[in-house]
Amino acid sequence: MPAPITEETMIVALQAPEGPALEFLVLFLVVLVGPALMSRARLPGIIGLLLGGWAIGPHGLGLIGEGNHTIPELGQFGLLYLMFVAGLELDLGMLRLHRRTALGFGVLTFAVPFVGGVAAGGALGFNTPAALLLGSLVASHTLILYPTVRDAGLGANRAVASAVGATVLTDTLSLVVLAAVSGSETGSGSTAEVFGELAIGLTLLVVVSLLGLPRIARATFRRLGADRSVRFLVALISFLAMAALADVFGIEGIVGAFFAGLALNPLVPNEGQTMHRLEFFGSAVFIPVFLVSTGLLLQPSVMVQPETLGYAALFVLACVGGKAIAASLSVPLFRVTRAEAAVMFVLTTPQAAATLAATVVGFEIGLFSTVVVNAVLVLILVSIVVTSLLAPGAVRRVEQGDEPARPLGERVLLAVGAGGASPLVRELAVRVAGRSGGVVDSLLVRGAASPGLAREEARGIEEVAEQEGFDGEVLVGVDRHPAAAIVHGALADDASMVVVDPEVELAGGRLLPNHWAEAMAAAVATPLLLVRGGGDRLGRLVLVRPSGLAADHPAWQFARELAAAIAGDDVVEQPDDGAWAGGLGPGDLALVLVEAWEVIDGVPSPPDGAAVALVPMPSVLGRTAPRPAPRRGAVEPEPG
Repeated sequence: MPAPITEETMIVALQAPEGPALEFLVLFLVVLVGPALMSRARLPGIIGLLLGGWAIGPHGLGLIGEGNHTIPELGQFGLLYLMFVAGLELDLGMLRLHRRTALGFGVLTFAVPFVGGVAAGGALGFNTPAALLLGSLVASHTLILYPTVRDAGLGANRAVASAVGATVLTDTLSLVVLAAVSGSETGSGSTAEVFGELAIGLTLLVVVSLLGLPRIARATFRRLGADRSVRFLVALISFLAMAALADVFGIEGIVGAFFAGLALNPLVPNEGQTMHRLEFFGSAVFIPVFLVSTGLLLQPSVMVQPETLGYAALFVLACVGGKAIAASLSVPLFRVTRAEAAVMFVLTTPQAAATLAATVVGFEIGLFSTVVVNAVLVLILVSIVVTSLLAPGAVRRVEQGDEPARPLGERVLLAVGAGGASPLVRELAVRVAGRSGGVVDSLLVRGAASPGLAREEARGIEEVAEQEGFDGEVLVGVDRHPAAAIVHGALADDASMVVVDPEVELAGGRLLPNHWAEAMAAAVATPLLLVRGGGDRLGRLVLVRPSGLAADHPAWQFARELAAAIAGDDVVEQPDDGAWAGGLGPGDLALVLVEAWEVIDGVPSPPDGAAVALVPMPSVLGRTAPRPAPRRGAVEPEPG
């Protein structure tokens, strides 16, 4: 009979794993597996993260104990990150164009659920601060289903744009109520002193974030460069700094993070590399960790208790009922159809980001009990599941309108030679992209007969692009003829406009039996700017109008739109009488609308230090809207 194994006879002593390695292992397993399991059940991934947090938490398998601080603190960072990205992704163009309807509907979809939430809190015996906080959290919403609506081609619909724009108001009001309640509960002194401190803090927060933060970010980019790592770190530092500033005045950090996102919104294009990185890290790590950390609070034994279900029923009635009333009232008040009102309801009902934020804060400052937290989690699950089931039918009933033209500067492709573009041409591309909140991608054009591709050339162009703040990519196009490389690059990049630098050698080659430029226009339904000359700066803009061209001609309207994107109101219009070229000086740019391809070579060349941007009318008239869903600002203004 073998001798029993004791500690003295064991060669290797084994022990159960513990510590941060195990905690992070189970955490990221939940982040990976939870949403995947929910997707198979056709449920939102957020449910899998919440349930996964419960499974590994103190009320589940106990893999992460109740006294653990690492995961909750990382979850707190994820909460700040979530609110920062929420402010960063808001479509300010839609908000500006539909401001009246967005403002009216925002007030409505906040006020009705807010009153219902306060009434529910009063019926449950909450004190005034707790009732106000409950009203604010059910009045907010998270645009979980916006990608579904946008992908259905309704992104430019006035009702949809108004619902999206209303998010700015509802979330801001909810965060202000949260700041006031948390400040009054945690602050010291009289009520007047507390609210005075909050008023000063909010004012300073708005001024610093919206006025100072963009200037500081631009100055940092100029001094340290604007490569992707610098941009990403500036974004992280920005929302952490605003969160810390908010905390100084007793305001929750999520308020500062949200305003930091609004402040950097114009500096971080939706199509840019910085946004892609922020979305990647947010969706892969930080935001899921926050949701899992929230799931640690789940107590199924409490959730199924009659008291919790009674709380949850009142919360659902206040939130879902209030949002439904607000959407119904939008039909007579804002003249939307019933189908559009249904889409507004499914957009503004789901509870997630701001609701979780307010709930966690209320729990931490002692206003909410565990029963309330679990009842709110039931509300979140119900709101998400119900609207997810209603969304497909609501979207199908909305009548599709005409697809709008893409924003001109959504994705500008700057075709350059080995030496890169001149400062004047780079500034031209950046201004057009900046007007639409877009990006500038650089295309290094090389012919097949050129010497071997030198990596340092592409890297040099990338460094210049980073210094200029393009926030785009540097691509390389190689083909038998440079014009073919530009065609392929524009198609692959899905460019909204192509700017061809004069250093790209195009003249003298043929792409098809016709001239190269005509072939480019036939192959790419994208406006082309063929630049001649260059300079160290971009100053005055001269818009040259062909004789006999009607003022309402689409090509002339496009030319004026382009001129406004480059120079705003500082545009000088001149007739094409041949005298405009002689009046150009250093830094001047002449925008010349060319009626036919065969007359391109006859356009006068600019003097040294100036440039001429040729806009062939065939390329302008071929402008299309290849995407059903517009990006920032790509919507028609509301009537009146």
